[in-house]
Amino acid sequence: MGFFPKKVKALYDFVGGIKVSGTAVSSSAAELNIVDGVTATAAELNRNDFEYQLLEADGAITVKNGVCVIAKTVAGVVAATLANPTATTDDYKRLTIVSGQTQANTVTLTGGFGNGGNGEDVCTFSGVVGDSLSLIAYGGYWYITGSHQATIA
Repeated sequence: MGFFPKKVKALYDFVGGIKVSGTAVSSSAAELNIVDGVTATAAELNRNDFEYQLLEADGAITVKNGVCVIAKTVAGVVAATLANPTATTDDYKRLTIVSGQTQANTVTLTGGFGNGGNGEDVCTFSGVVGDSLSLIAYGGYWYITGSHQATIA
């Protein structure tokens, strides 16, 4: 015995607009906003778009929201650079940088992490696979939210 008789297979209208048929649910963004009271701009939804980058040589970290793994294909340290995020556009984006090799890789950021200047502009990993740096963007700067076996100087 279920909620509906077995013979009924028509569409049901729950909460003014969401249609349920079998196991499929369909609704428009406007209908979803009515149901849960949430309104979101395209920029806010884009913060959920996570990217991945594998950096195999010296160069720029280009992802702003996601993960960058540093893993050179030949022996040697990777010298990575990171540009500051764009104020407002990139606010609250999160970036995690992970060392995927046993080298003391570096990440250099102009102006320093959190706009801390030259004393806080280079992150050096300890040389162990799994060293990491977690960042959040706000106001045009990257702020450190966590790290594992990384030194900022």
